[in-house]
Amino acid sequence: MDSRINLRIYELHPHEDNSPSGLLDIAKKCIIENDSNPNPEYSMFEDDEVWIVLDTDKDKLESRKPQIKQIRDFCKNQNNWFVAQSNPCFEVWLYYHHSSEKPVFENSDKCGGWKKIVNESIKGGFDPRKHPLYIEEATRNAENNFDSLNDIPTVGSTEIFRLSKNMLPLVVSKVKAIKNELNTQ
Repeated sequence: MDSRINLRIYELHPHEDNSPSGLLDIAKKCIIENDSNPNPEYSMFEDDEVWIVLDTDKDKLESRKPQIKQIRDFCKNQNNWFVAQSNPCFEVWLYYHHSSEKPVFENSDKCGGWKKIVNESIKGGFDPRKHPLYIEEATRNAENNFDSLNDIPTVGSTEIFRLSKNMLPLVVSKVKAIKNELNTQ
């Protein structure tokens, strides 16, 4: 929606570490210039931001918890690096595109439960072609339902509204124009 937003999805190779720490290491290699990495793939400009978007998926050994803490600590010590975490999964953010209340349902701490509730609460399921137009609503709903404990979003909470709030000024006029156009058709 705006040329100032450049989003790159990194395609993970089969041999690469897809743990939270492994993904942070990949981001560092792509962005941070240092003696061992003199030519990173991307150069950061003064107003650029890096957002690490994480789920709180539980693994058998609970190995992700210390990794997420490590990522949070790293980002706090970097200029314009941020974390947006969803608990338990990204579908929490999708849910808030059409719902203003935190749902209460069995297995709300499991990703499968959220996938099911998103498909049930949004007619036809989440559609990435049209539902991003509800970014303002999703931001407001997610922020109004946000709660955390020790820097970790509680179940049913997502920090993605923080990323969204930073993007909204860049896209809000275009979102409103598209919505107005759709309403007049």
